[in-house]
Amino acid sequence: MRPRRNWHRTGRAYLLALIPLLFAVAYTLFLHAIRPILFDHAENYVVHEASFALYDVLTDTVYENRAEYANLVQFERDSEQNVTALKTDGILANHLKVQVSQAVYEALDELEHSKVQISLGSLLGPDLFGGFGPDFQVGISSLGYVQADFISAFTDAGINQTRHQIILEVTAEMRILTGLGGVDTEVTNQLVVSDTVIVGHVPEQYTYIDDTEQSLLGKINDYTP
Repeated sequence: MRPRRNWHRTGRAYLLALIPLLFAVAYTLFLHAIRPILFDHAENYVVHEASFALYDVLTDTVYENRAEYANLVQFERDSEQNVTALKTDGILANHLKVQVSQAVYEALDELEHSKVQISLGSLLGPDLFGGFGPDFQVGISSLGYVQADFISAFTDAGINQTRHQIILEVTAEMRILTGLGGVDTEVTNQLVVSDTVIVGHVPEQYTYIDDTEQSLLGKINDYTP
């Protein structure tokens, strides 16, 4: 009978030791499952806040320097008012890009002070458990990477009319900080800084620049037929 008691004691000891291990495994699996959901919610928050910050910087900077943006591209015409060349001021463009990048960098630095709490219930089921459970704190960290580019786009605006837009695009990289780790994300915003309807013939060499992935300076800098 004594060996049987020892077996019961040994089995109970193993069981007591196994319970914390099972809890640890379950907790690890739970965190592994909840982590991507938390990152999705956190990324939505960061992109939303950063997009508003970028847009505010773009509108303020462009408005303050609207006279300079108006001189960024000049159209040269012949005696019949047909466009013969597009002349871009490369020095002015680089100056404006540096100006915008610096303003965006400063705005993102201010954004690092903002934080948000996301409850566990909101991750599991916002309709039923929103606001319940412990909170995960989400923070923002700027990675110091900001890129500003001017983009040129030609589109058809009607009979014998072509619409030409200059778009300022700013891209910034951010890091999302949570209690379960961090992840990097990229935020991009655009603002039209010049919108011109060209009446008359536009050379075919220009009209191929019709996608907003092409750099203004790289594609039409002093481009002539």
